[in-house]
Amino acid sequence: MTPEERVEAAINFEKPDRVPIVPLATLPCAAGILGLNLGELHKSPKKSLDAMLKMFDDYGGWDGANLMPNLKVFYNLGGFKVKVPGIDLPDNYQIQFVEDESMKIEDYKTVADIGWRRFVKEDYLYRITDMKKEDLIKAREEFWRMAWKATYEFLKRKVGIKLSVSYFHPFFTLSLQRSLIKFTQDLYYRPELVEKALDTMTEDIIQAGISSCKKTGFKWIFMPEERAEAAIYPLKIFERFWWPYTKRMVEAWHAEGLIVWFHLDQCWDLNIPYFKELPKSSVMLDLDGLTDIFAAKEILKNHLCIMSDVSASLFSLGTPKDIEAYCKKLIDKLGVDGGHILGSGCEVPPNCKPENFKTFIETGKTYQLSKK
Repeated sequence: MTPEERVEAAINFEKPDRVPIVPLATLPCAAGILGLNLGELHKSPKKSLDAMLKMFDDYGGWDGANLMPNLKVFYNLGGFKVKVPGIDLPDNYQIQFVEDESMKIEDYKTVADIGWRRFVKEDYLYRITDMKKEDLIKAREEFWRMAWKATYEFLKRKVGIKLSVSYFHPFFTLSLQRSLIKFTQDLYYRPELVEKALDTMTEDIIQAGISSCKKTGFKWIFMPEERAEAAIYPLKIFERFWWPYTKRMVEAWHAEGLIVWFHLDQCWDLNIPYFKELPKSSVMLDLDGLTDIFAAKEILKNHLCIMSDVSASLFSLGTPKDIEAYCKKLIDKLGVDGGHILGSGCEVPPNCKPENFKTFIETGKTYQLSKK
């Protein structure tokens, strides 16, 4: 099978020739494994992309990847205030989101009226950065040059999941902009303001996702969320402020033949049953090790594909034998009838042992299901 055929077989519950392998091996991982200075990479889009491509090539490649490095400009253009190594932080630090309530209560109405992307472009970007309009033009040009270069490299390497579109969930976006505490207060004391903003943001993202995928010809949309789960909020909050908007996005994209890669951090055990309401094979659920992945498989079997959770601690502290054993367990228990993609629990960490990453890739490529 080609990587694309392998991934699509798993998503559609058809048995692939082997388990597809799709780690979140991002720029910090590449810097750590290759022994490069992360701060220096953040100063150069070209060096950043080259590092990620070198890691991909040195380890024989895998079946799906976001090869585009997430640099400061990527987050700023999305409306996120961040500090990055080599520019705002020491070279060996990781990207840090800044939650300082840059978004005010009155901004909810503006977002509800004109949408998040226009709000960022016309106003918010200049609050969270020191950019001027000419800087914004330059930043956008730099971003798209790197994006198209990365797209070219995707195609050359024939990866199965080619990520060209990525959006933070509207709920997660507002939480980061208002800060977790203030946003939680808004959910309880100003729910109508939040709902109106979420409504416009959801429609905005739906149309942007469809447009972007049509431009590239790709069909994957990456969406992280780590604050809507029952580990943080009671289900009544999830049911009112997250689930209806999620269903709307997924159903609209599914009607266009698009697939959502949900990256779900934290524990979603109580939320997993809701995902059965989504169209079959419309999303991949990428879990980070805090959710019981085997219970999730039982709930969602033959309905939604699960991306598994080799953890950061196992990559950094374990041995190749530990990695091999857990990968085999995942393949045995999750990969019998398709519906499983071998992945990393969140990002592969910057202190991942190279031999562990090598074992992860090789086990996925060579191990067949247990005959027991």
